[in-house]
Amino acid sequence: MIPLSQTELFSSKQIQILQKKGIKTVTDLFLYLPRRYVDRSKKLDLKNIHADEIITFVAQIISADIAYGRKRRLVIKCRYESFTVHLVFFQGINYYKKILTPGVEAAFSGKIEYFNGVFQILHPEIEILTGDEFIHTGKIIPLYKITDQMRNHFLTNRTIRKAMADALKIYGNQLFDQLDDPYKKMFKFLSITDAITKIHFPENMEDISKAQKRLAFDELIFFSIIMLQKKESRKKIKKIFIPQNIFSTQWHELLTEALPFKLTEQQQKAVKHLIDSAGQIFPFSVLLQGDVGSGKTIVALLTALYYLQNGIQVAVMAPTEILARQHYRNIINYFTLFPLLQTELLLSTDKSSEKKIKLDRVENGDTLLIIGTHTLIQEKVIFKNLGFVIIDEQHRFGVEQRELLKKKGYSPDFLMMSATPIPRSLTLTMYGDLEQLILSEKPSGRQSIETKLFEESELAGIYRAIIKYVSQGRQAYIVYPLIEETEKTSWSSLVSDYENLEKNIFQGFRLGLLHGNLSADEKEKAMEKFNQGLIQILVSTTVIEVGVDVPNATVMVIRNADKFGLSQLHQLRGRVGRGKEKSFCVLVKSKNITSEAEARLNAMLESDDGFYLAQKDFQIRGSGEIFNTRQAGISEFKIVDLRRDGEIAYLAKELVETNTLIKERIIDKCDGKASFSKGFLLFKE
Repeated sequence: MIPLSQTELFSSKQIQILQKKGIKTVTDLFLYLPRRYVDRSKKLDLKNIHADEIITFVAQIISADIAYGRKRRLVIKCRYESFTVHLVFFQGINYYKKILTPGVEAAFSGKIEYFNGVFQILHPEIEILTGDEFIHTGKIIPLYKITDQMRNHFLTNRTIRKAMADALKIYGNQLFDQLDDPYKKMFKFLSITDAITKIHFPENMEDISKAQKRLAFDELIFFSIIMLQKKESRKKIKKIFIPQNIFSTQWHELLTEALPFKLTEQQQKAVKHLIDSAGQIFPFSVLLQGDVGSGKTIVALLTALYYLQNGIQVAVMAPTEILARQHYRNIINYFTLFPLLQTELLLSTDKSSEKKIKLDRVENGDTLLIIGTHTLIQEKVIFKNLGFVIIDEQHRFGVEQRELLKKKGYSPDFLMMSATPIPRSLTLTMYGDLEQLILSEKPSGRQSIETKLFEESELAGIYRAIIKYVSQGRQAYIVYPLIEETEKTSWSSLVSDYENLEKNIFQGFRLGLLHGNLSADEKEKAMEKFNQGLIQILVSTTVIEVGVDVPNATVMVIRNADKFGLSQLHQLRGRVGRGKEKSFCVLVKSKNITSEAEARLNAMLESDDGFYLAQKDFQIRGSGEIFNTRQAGISEFKIVDLRRDGEIAYLAKELVETNTLIKERIIDKCDGKASFSKGFLLFKE
C-alpha cells in the first residue's frame, strides 16, 4: 500500500479530507470510480424518451424560482438542446437556490417524467461543472461524487482527474495483475493497468464496459476465495450429534406411504443427499430452493426423522406465527404415526406459565422437535442436544439471527429453505459457501393457475366472478397493499373497503379480515376459520404471502398489483392452485403505472415459473430491493453489479475452485477478506 501522504498528488489538507472519505492510499484513489459518465457525443432525444427513464445530461440553468401551491418548491429551469427541463426540489430549497443560479452549468441525473406538458426531474443528482471542467476530457466525461467539503478545498472533478492521471504515470507500471496472460486472453480481459486507465479516462462507452468487466472479475475472485475458505473451514469442524443407523428406513417409509401424494424424483434425490450428509462427521450447510408448492417442507421433515429417531433435537424457525402454526398443524397431522414423538410450538405470545413448561421440556430433551419464530433464538431457550436446524423463508432472517439459532447446538447440520427462488448470480455470491439443492418440479395433480390483468374500472365483473366460484363451494382471497388509507397514496386499502365488501358487494357470504395489526390470537382464529371453510372470502394484506395452504381456495384477487414486487406477486399467486380445481389469479392494476410496474405485471402473465420470474425481478429491480443483501456482504461490492456481471461471477467461482495456483498466490499475498473490503489487491503487499 502506498499512502497518499507519501505522494505529491494532493495538498496535506486535501489528503485529510480524502481520508475522511476512506481514500487513504493510491489503491483507494484508483478505486474511487466515477459514479456516472456523460457522453457528449450522444444527444438525448427527449421526444422519444420513456417515462421514468433515468437520464444524465449537461445543461445550463436559465432561471431558479420558488413556487407556491400545496407545497412550497424550488423550480429550476434549464435548457437542453431545444427542450426546457424543470428540476423540482421540495427539500433543501434555500441551499439549491444558492448554488443553482442562472448561468451555472451542471450535469444532472434523475428519473425524467412528463408533467403538465413539461419535462421534469424531481430532486436530481447534481454535479456543478466549473469553467475548465471540460479541459483534458474526451467525449466521455467521468463524474465523481464531490461533496461540499471536497469542493471547499478545491477537490473538484478536474482535480481528481489530474491526480488520477499523475498517479497512473508514476505507479501504473507497479500494479499487480493477478491474472496470467493466458487467462486474460481466454476471457478477453484487459490488463489491470489498462482497466484502471480506461475506467477513469475512457475514449468511448465500450472502454467503460471492458474496464468494469475486468475490475468486477478481480473483485469476484476475492469474494469467491472468501466463500471457498468458509466452505472448507466448515469441514474442519466435528459434529457431536450424528444420527446412527441412518439407513434404517422404518420411520421414513411409514411417513412416505402415508403421504397423500407421491414424492417427485427431485424430492427423493434431495432427501437422499441430506440423509447421506447427515452421517458425515462435519456439519453440512445447505440451501434448499424450490418454486411455490414444490414440496420443500416434506423434504425437510423426512430428513428430520433421521435425527428424531436417534433422539437428536430438531429446530424449525419460521418468520411469522401464521407460518409457524401451519408447520405445527401439518407436522402434528403427519406425526400421528409416531405418537411418542414430542413436538412443541414455541411462540412469543405463549402465556408465561405455558412457556416455562415448554422450555423445561426442551432443555430436558423430552421435546425433540421444536417449531417457532424468532422466539427460538432467545437466551432462555436452551436445547439439550440440538443437531439439526431448519430455517424456513431464510431471507426474512438476518445472518446474526440464523447464527444465533445455530449456536444453540453443537455444530448442528443446517438447512435453509427459500420459497422465493434466487437468481443464479446471487446464489453464486450471497450463498456461495453453501451447497445448493433445487426443486423445480411440482407434485403431480397440481392445477395450472390462470393469470389475468384488469383495470380498477373492471372490479364489478371481478366481484361477480368471485360470487360465482364461492357459490360453487370454492373460497377466495382479496389482497390489499395497505391496511388503512394514507394521505401519501391513492392506493386501495383493506379497512376502508372491507365494510363495503361485506355489506354490499358480497352480502350473504361469510367474509374474514386478516392483517398485521391484528393480535396473534385474532390472526390464528381467522386462518382457522378459513381453513375450515367457515370464512368463504378472506380479505387480507400480504401476511398470507407465504405458507398458507388451503386447497379449496381457487381465486386470488390482488388489488393495486403494480405496487408489489414480482416475487411477492408470484408468492401470492401460489396461495391458490393447491387443490384439484381450476384456479385463477386476478391482478388489478392502478391508473398511470410506471414502466417498471408494467414490466412486472407482464412477466406474471408470461410465466408461472418462479425461477424465471426471480431472474426477471432481479433484472428489473436489482438485488438490494429483493433481498437484504447487506446481511450477506453483497452491498460491500464496490464494482460488481450482479445484473451485469452474473456470468463472470460463475467464471470467477470456477477459476478459484479449479486453479489452486491463482487461489494460493492471492492468499499468500494478502488476507482475502481484508482485501475484499478494500476492493481488491492492486499492489504487491
